[in-house]
Amino acid sequence: MGQGVIAFGAYDVGKPRVRLLIDALKKSDRLEAEIHVSVWQGVADKSVAGLAQFVGAAFRYLLGMPRALWRLSRHSGTAPLLLPYPGTPEIFLAGPIARARGRKVVLDAFLPIHDTIIRDRQMARENGIVARFLRWFEEAGLRQADVILVDTDAHGDFLSREYAIPRQRFETIVVGAEALFHQPPEPDDFEDILDPNETTPIILFYGQFIPLHGLATILEAAKLTRSEALRWIVVGSGQQEDLARKFVAENGSGRLTWVPWVDYRRLPALVARADICLGIFGGSDKAARVIPNKLFQALAMGKRVLTRSSPALDPLAEGFAERIVTIPPENAAALAEAVCDLVGRREPANASLLIELADILTPEAGVSRLITRLARE
Repeated sequence: MGQGVIAFGAYDVGKPRVRLLIDALKKSDRLEAEIHVSVWQGVADKSVAGLAQFVGAAFRYLLGMPRALWRLSRHSGTAPLLLPYPGTPEIFLAGPIARARGRKVVLDAFLPIHDTIIRDRQMARENGIVARFLRWFEEAGLRQADVILVDTDAHGDFLSREYAIPRQRFETIVVGAEALFHQPPEPDDFEDILDPNETTPIILFYGQFIPLHGLATILEAAKLTRSEALRWIVVGSGQQEDLARKFVAENGSGRLTWVPWVDYRRLPALVARADICLGIFGGSDKAARVIPNKLFQALAMGKRVLTRSSPALDPLAEGFAERIVTIPPENAAALAEAVCDLVGRREPANASLLIELADILTPEAGVSRLITRLARE
């Protein structure tokens, strides 16, 4: 067996990105050890988390991190240190210990901190103290990493430009889809969401209600198609939840059903019921740099995906034009038209789809490149 890596920190196993990355390392027999401080249990969406949840997370962090750092200092060998998302705080704590033992440090910059909080979610003023601190904090953390992981080439390009970090220090590892979406789902009649005998074409969106998802565009498109025989299912809650609440209050449930939460294990069965799965439609710069996890999940189940065009996604969409249909961002009319067009089209054959998509439906190819790179360097 070649050299593995040590996964370290308060990484958020609630994120599919983190679970898939750890699983890919295990499958390739390259996870030498896990030193994990569990702090995020019960905090699904940090953008709307309350003070008590953050205080609890901070308490667990302060209680568990000293022991984790001690374990790291006692771990023999020079295996590289991997800091899964969100690992930037730990690079200041564990980085010096790793370097003292001759370990390379790999940081997963899955969600750019300053860009996400300040520009995309607009949770603080662009030129305020919080924004300046986050920018300094992120840049200082990234500069301490030997290798920086990103989920798309576009994110690597952005962070390299934003912080003047050499592009070759970035490594792209796609998010992919968990095994849950690679197998026939458990039967679920969804009586709490749908009529068991529902035969109307189903348009499905699920995710946190954050700006880059473009919830307003989805709701407006549903309104534009209210005369069509379509059933829109919107699953989620979060920062823009008031938009969904207002839409239902003004328009009734009608052709759109809003479900604030569905157990993650039920999602594959819900995706299986859908005729079209929706990606993201926000118009921000960040929305142009991401490929949403839900897109990989829908593709893994052989579904057609409708999402916004972007530099990050367009190369993939061109290769799988029958499965990935793109429209301009923040364009409800284009979304409504594309939905009606896809519903009227015959479902394309997908016998060889999973074979063709193998390299992008899991992060395993990216992990293999990372391990080879670390061994070479």
